[in-house]
Amino acid sequence: MSRNLRNLKPKKIERGAFEEQKKREENKAETQRALLFILPLIMLAVLVVGIFFGYKFYQSTVSDHDPIAPGEIRDSADYAQNPLFYRAVNSALPLKEDVKPETVESCGIEIAPEAAKPLEKLVSDGAEHGYEFLVQEGYISFEEQKEKYAKAVKDYRKKNESSLVMAEAKIKRTLPPAGESEQQTGLLVYLTVRTDGTFAETPAYSWLVRNCVDYGFILRYPEKENVGGYAYSSHLFRFVGVENAYKMRALDMNFDEYLAYLAAQ
Repeated sequence: MSRNLRNLKPKKIERGAFEEQKKREENKAETQRALLFILPLIMLAVLVVGIFFGYKFYQSTVSDHDPIAPGEIRDSADYAQNPLFYRAVNSALPLKEDVKPETVESCGIEIAPEAAKPLEKLVSDGAEHGYEFLVQEGYISFEEQKEKYAKAVKDYRKKNESSLVMAEAKIKRTLPPAGESEQQTGLLVYLTVRTDGTFAETPAYSWLVRNCVDYGFILRYPEKENVGGYAYSSHLFRFVGVENAYKMRALDMNFDEYLAYLAAQ
């Protein structure tokens, strides 16, 4: 037994194999260190690329048309000459019967001169994107509004067998009586498209809401509290000028809130 133990000799580890193993471990550690350095750079690069393409996508959704040429339809000092430009119209601030603003013909309707070219540009650019906007109403006189309101109330009472008070309370929310309609200013337009459904659910409406500020228009009665108790309307857009339109969007204000904001400055 003791002879056998004496014959057992420890295996000799060759120096070359030891150095090779050590080198492999060093290479592995070096690779790990390199990865720890490179991975953050790769993640940063991916983040930068993501931000870049995200911004490009945002630009494409916010504005789908070519930039408006400087001076083409930008704001003008002429706005100060229109007494109705910074004028809200409602039951508390009605217009008199003799208020008849200057208008010109544009897109088949009568509209304030400063809003004519922007409206034409909006309709033209919409058509280039496949949206055929119909401009159904612009300026409406006191007398015409009086007739429209009376007819709407009469029809509602006949259909619903309601009282005059109830009918007027209902109709006023979407069709103001004479003197209380902002269409008398010549700065409000009624836009729509041919559709079997609701205008607000069409791609044309989505495009219009995104891009209207580029032409100086804003949704006059959005889905928020509107002075006068007027209900949300997807069709009525008011011309306020490009600068004002952008400010209102940035401040998330409707026209009534914006006028109060300007008055407080």
